Amino acid sequence: MSDRSAPFDILGTFADPMSFDVGAAKLTNCRVVLRAATEGRTSKARLVGVPGLTQVCRPDTSAVLALNNAQQSLWAVYASGAVYHSVETSSPVYAGSVDFGGVQYPIARLAELKTQLAIAVNYDSTGAGGAGTGYVATIAGGVVNNNFQTSINFDPSAVAVLDNIAIWGGASNHYATAQDFRMFASKPGDCTNVDANAYAAKEGRSDPLLDVMTTVRNFFAFGEDSLEMWYNTGSSADFPFTPYTNTLIDVGLVNRRTLATVQGKIMWVGTDGRVWLGYAQSAQPVSPPWVDLGLQRLGGLGLLQELTAYMYAQGGDEFYVLTRPGYWSIGMALSTQIWYYINSFGRPDTARRCVHDDDGIVYVGLDTGQICKIDITTANEPAGYMSREIITPWIGDLTVRHVIDAITVTSSLGPDAGLFTLDWSEDSFQTTKGTRQIQFGQPGTARAIARQLGASRRRQVRLRYGGTHAPFEFDEFYGDITSGV
Repeated sequence: MSDRSAPFDILGTFADPMSFDVGAAKLTNCRVVLRAATEGRTSKARLVGVPGLTQVCRPDTSAVLALNNAQQSLWAVYASGAVYHSVETSSPVYAGSVDFGGVQYPIARLAELKTQLAIAVNYDSTGAGGAGTGYVATIAGGVVNNNFQTSINFDPSAVAVLDNIAIWGGASNHYATAQDFRMFASKPGDCTNVDANAYAAKEGRSDPLLDVMTTVRNFFAFGEDSLEMWYNTGSSADFPFTPYTNTLIDVGLVNRRTLATVQGKIMWVGTDGRVWLGYAQSAQPVSPPWVDLGLQRLGGLGLLQELTAYMYAQGGDEFYVLTRPGYWSIGMALSTQIWYYINSFGRPDTARRCVHDDDGIVYVGLDTGQICKIDITTANEPAGYMSREIITPWIGDLTVRHVIDAITVTSSLGPDAGLFTLDWSEDSFQTTKGTRQIQFGQPGTARAIARQLGASRRRQVRLRYGGTHAPFEFDEFYGDITSGV
């Protein structure tokens, strides 16, 4: 005897980010937004599309490593070493270059002072084998090497700015002993003016310092195996910062390229093989089990150094996007901690590599050299249109057969969006069944887009869209299921 149940809220199954079943599902170029109870809708969630990009300029064809605003201009550092300002316009200006010396994974850190841009890179410009080099950039003077290797025996590969003071770190012991633990502070307003005694060392653990990053009115000092949180004491000491009491975390930074920040939030992949979120004086892991397992597998294969990440803010939320170039990109919305996949046309990962918000516009740097701005009204990127794909978590179980009587969708897209492809699978889409081309109903109107999808014990449903309509939004996605057949 059959047992007909209430309509199954397919989108609602994405609402629990820690569920292993969600790990079996896959959202590509679209993400979950949880509904508020005041909306009065039965579905727990809705889907919105990842926004497209509109190209602004492309002064260099190598990857954009970092973007930052300084001196009322947006700056970009490229993997070629070229540095440009005014990249928020169609006429970027070449400002000089930094030296990456052919390192496999070039890293650039940018930090804004009131009248300067501090730059640190992970190559010693002297060629002597140190960790990095500090630079300063201004509109008038371009890019200039600070020559810290000579002046203070320090070769920084990282920089952050707090209270208009530059904090340099991430050095080696090539020029002097114990420098890999130390951070140097500049005089206020001038990142080039660093006294030889203006330093402090990580205190809680003996692991070397890898990176520094600002969050609100303090900064995180990242070590190989630990994390400390420092603040400005307001003293007149050469190094005016000190660590908070009891804020030491015994998890380090596994890969500097996974470290990213936006609006005071900081995220990174830790030495425990998990994604961490830090803010102010706290930090905690936020990745679900399926992401953790994937990262731990990469760690076992020695591949975590391939990862790179960026953060951005858009539409009232912040996002972290983690990429293994050439393989995949996954993103997380901080408000829900729900993950999704993102890719660019013709490739399994996204071309997006760094982001900066300038005057309310979100600018994106691509690994193909373009500077773009996020645009929710398009599904396009420089490489082509982004396709959308929704693969549901597993529906049903192995003990009881069921029939999907109908799939019902409510969307703002409407029939003008064009055709979607719907199918289902019992083996993670090694093979598929029930393939059909479907069209949505009028905007805001519930419509059964498929009926009688056959009997199965356990399956996933997939909906794909390769059209150009944007913004992309699903209001409801239900399955009418009869079990026990």
